[in-house]
Amino acid sequence: MELVVALLAILKAGGAYVPMDPAYPPDRLAFMVEDAEAPVLLTTNALASKLDAGRTRVLCLDDPVLMEAIQKNDRTKNPVSRVAPENLVYVIYTSGSTGKPKGTLVTHQNVVRLFERNSSLVPF
Repeated sequence: MELVVALLAILKAGGAYVPMDPAYPPDRLAFMVEDAEAPVLLTTNALASKLDAGRTRVLCLDDPVLMEAIQKNDRTKNPVSRVAPENLVYVIYTSGSTGKPKGTLVTHQNVVRLFERNSSLVPF
């Protein structure tokens, strides 16, 4: 459930996400965070201890202090999203031909185009 909430929050805020598999070696994960210049890393307490995030701010979705702050937020209106088609939606890392991960940038328009062309992928 945290993953779905985190993805929606990232996208609504106009950010892009970088999917990271906790089974990857720690040095690969650290490279991805640094290479993507991620300002924030959303994770859980259990996974945060497995990663050297460098200077990236780490927010643990299961941190009681963070959860309390979120619950105290009395926002009653849905914030307006200012996301444009050319904004990044995610960065996917491939193994790269050199063995060094390479980030591929994917925009909102590319994702929408994927669903438009493959209407069988749309679940409704």
